[in-house]
Amino acid sequence: MTRDVLYFNTWYRGHNNARYAQLLPRLQRVDSRLLTFPGNRVARAVSERAWRATRRGIEPVVLRALERTHRYAFVTDVPQLGLLRAPAVVDVDDPVFTPETARLLGSAAAYVVTAESAARRFEELGVRRPWHVIPQGVARESLAAGRPPRGSGATVGYLAAFLLLPGDRGGDNPLYDVTHLLDLWDEIARRRADAVLELIGFASGRLRAHLAGRRDIRLLGRVDQGALLPRIATWDVALYPRTADQGIRASKVAEYLGAGVPIVSYDYDVVADVREAGAGLLVGTPREFVAAVERLLREPAERGRLAAAAAAEGERRDWRVLAARYAAVIDEHLPALH
Repeated sequence: MTRDVLYFNTWYRGHNNARYAQLLPRLQRVDSRLLTFPGNRVARAVSERAWRATRRGIEPVVLRALERTHRYAFVTDVPQLGLLRAPAVVDVDDPVFTPETARLLGSAAAYVVTAESAARRFEELGVRRPWHVIPQGVARESLAAGRPPRGSGATVGYLAAFLLLPGDRGGDNPLYDVTHLLDLWDEIARRRADAVLELIGFASGRLRAHLAGRRDIRLLGRVDQGALLPRIATWDVALYPRTADQGIRASKVAEYLGAGVPIVSYDYDVVADVREAGAGLLVGTPREFVAAVERLLREPAERGRLAAAAAAEGERRDWRVLAARYAAVIDEHLPALH
């Protein structure tokens, strides 16, 4: 198959956007031209700063050169639409609802969002281009490798890119501040002394020091993508305790569903997938949150029912399924020459 659809972006080993790490190799018409940064964190930071300083002058030249050999484009960085002449399908997994974003999307052949609510917001801003919903997915084939051993007690888990405290760099971001989670867990642990909380993600030094000596909390660090779902699948309950609703579908919720684990969360739009699938308990207050976790740990039948619903939704989120849908969107709006 001819790779007639250009994709250009920066990249590095261990890139944290699993959506594109999974999609790009599966879209056969997309020719990925990646500006790859070093794996070493210090070298990568230097490279990223250099790219930001020179990007405005270099990126238009690179895109113009690549357009000469590609009829179409696949875009995940919306500002690139202002530099491209080729018709493009745009993936907007982390939408910014501004007039400028709406103006740029108005030039796309079509765009893809992870939730219908995002497309409706763009329509309110005047975007009249065709849109499709393709949610966050999971690489369920990784479950075939088997699950790591687990302890004899109850295991509860939480996943985030960063695990921070107020005072850490980025610790004021509600996406990464685990203060509320720890408050909830203290109450859960008082009720269930046999339970352990596993935390996946980069933990700050201050958090590691804060939790030193606690046997009821395990810091697992970052887990490679291939081992992530098998690890989550060992949990009895997965938590989504964020205190703010960013409104877009979260990749970690997709990973919870893909692993077939029941979820406890506050009742937000961001977990609409959980509500629709019947895969968890959605609550309104911290007291209800604690009670929901305790209930699931106490009632294996209820836990099993929710886990089965999560697994069924997870199968629909398999990247092999979603990539086929995505390829059909590209074919519809960027017709190939035969």
